[in-house]
Amino acid sequence: MDARAERVVFIALSTVVFAYAAARTVLVPVVHDEAMAFFRFVETSDFLPFLAPPDAGNHVLATALGWLGWKLFGMHAWALRLPSLLAFPLYAFHVWKWGTHLRHGPVRRCLWAALLLTPFLLDFFSLFRGYGLAMAFWCMALYHLSTWSVRPGNKGLAITLLAMACAGWASLNLLVAWAAVLAFTAACSPWRLLPTKAAIRQAGLWVALGAMPFLAAVATAEWLSRSDCLYYGNTLGVVRGSVASLMPLIAGTDAPAAPLLVLLVLIACTAVAAAAFRTAPRGMHAWVPVLCAGLLWADGLARVVLHHWKGTPFPEDRTVLHWVTPFLLLFAFAVERVAQARQRWQWAALPLLALPVHAVATANLNATMYWPEQAIPAPLYRAANDWKNRTASLPTIGGYHQMIACWGFGQREHGLRLNAVDITQWPLGGGDLLLLDPQRSEVPPGYRLLALAGTERAALYGRTQAETSTLVLDSILPPVHGNAELRELWRPPTDAMKGNAYRIELDLALKPEHEPMTGVIVVETIAAGLPPHRDFMLIQFLRDPGRGIGLQGVRRIPEVPSDAGEVVAYLWNQLHQSYTSEGRLRVYLVRPWKEGHKP
Repeated sequence: MDARAERVVFIALSTVVFAYAAARTVLVPVVHDEAMAFFRFVETSDFLPFLAPPDAGNHVLATALGWLGWKLFGMHAWALRLPSLLAFPLYAFHVWKWGTHLRHGPVRRCLWAALLLTPFLLDFFSLFRGYGLAMAFWCMALYHLSTWSVRPGNKGLAITLLAMACAGWASLNLLVAWAAVLAFTAACSPWRLLPTKAAIRQAGLWVALGAMPFLAAVATAEWLSRSDCLYYGNTLGVVRGSVASLMPLIAGTDAPAAPLLVLLVLIACTAVAAAAFRTAPRGMHAWVPVLCAGLLWADGLARVVLHHWKGTPFPEDRTVLHWVTPFLLLFAFAVERVAQARQRWQWAALPLLALPVHAVATANLNATMYWPEQAIPAPLYRAANDWKNRTASLPTIGGYHQMIACWGFGQREHGLRLNAVDITQWPLGGGDLLLLDPQRSEVPPGYRLLALAGTERAALYGRTQAETSTLVLDSILPPVHGNAELRELWRPPTDAMKGNAYRIELDLALKPEHEPMTGVIVVETIAAGLPPHRDFMLIQFLRDPGRGIGLQGVRRIPEVPSDAGEVVAYLWNQLHQSYTSEGRLRVYLVRPWKEGHKP
């Protein structure tokens, strides 16, 4: 295949992959981390470090760009995900550039295919998370770092440092790799050989685009650590923990020997890189494997030091995704090096095709590889809305805790007014409707299937028999204006409630001084000094600032224990926002299901 034909095939493949990512950007329902990032940081416009709530889920660059997409296009998952999608052409361009430095066709084409179709990574080019952006800028930084190593200059240094800063601020998991890049550019910059003014300019460039953004990112990581936000990871180590967590997602295998095989390949390729570096002249074929091997070893060893020094967990799955690119590059350039002496070794690159094969085998337009049970498609919302219309009441919905935010985002995106998910009795039922992953959880008795996701990992079930209830309280909530942290909505005499279950219906006209109104509606039972039942409804899940100021929510209180001290419902306004509210509260005594009474 000549160069022109190769270029046409590469562009065609890149276009197909981009179209696939674009389709997923629109079609795949949001996952928990995306939804919570929207509610906590985007809708509140509060995402700057030290000013926003401390949370490792705030991938600052991705959040900022997602906020811009939301401002421009409104509340759509695709608007938040658009920056990740647009990062793919940048990534693909540098994938092409890597291949142009490989002389052997099989090695070059296998590397292109593996990088363009890396399983798991493809998910993040269509999600509102920072990993797709980080990997695009990381690939860019690696390329320009390699070319700068051969021909040092201010332009190459500036591009490398800027790309590395973007990668680091898209995902702080690259801090260790970022530090290694800064150390390398500082040590290898030809400052001593430059005139004084030129040396000062280059040093200023390194400080402004490298050291300063890095130190700010380190301060942010320390702030998150002090807030106990950096908890995700494992204690099994780099090979048995970090590498092993990636193997099922990247290569489709969880065989115990797979991480050890990766380690052996890394050692062998490192030896090839060392041999290439000892051979003059040192061009890209020497610098690329040396840099990739050095970054991988530095990052891995630094994780061991951080774990024993500060107790930092070892990264896993998505937080170690940035190891994949330098590993693939190291392998391809090592094979290229050996093939220069023995032509037949070029076919040793064929194992790289395992990645695109796995990517094609797992391709879908319904859900992510890692969180398929969180993808709640439109038919489930329609089924819940049909139930609401048929019964003329807002149904209670039980679900897994990571479905709460997904459901809250989805109902607003679809323009529906449904209830917030209740996790207090999941998966035992209790609600009118039940969200469940049928492959992981058994359906409790008394429920029938209403709608099933295409992945068969999310389903909505409804009661086969309705509860009967009796209205015991219909109360008007008087107008209130202020910014008090707590507003009590209901506190009944507890003795009269013991031994019974209740249903609370809240209809609240709520108008904050500044949108959005955050905070939580809390319903809890306190017994023996502890809350055996505590139910939270985020106000943002129940209100849509663009469609009105009303808030409707229905909660179920299970049987009040005999030692209960109090039952209470209140609005928790943590940020002391000023608001005005009035409304209505109804309380129903819930009786056991009545045989033959169907909704």
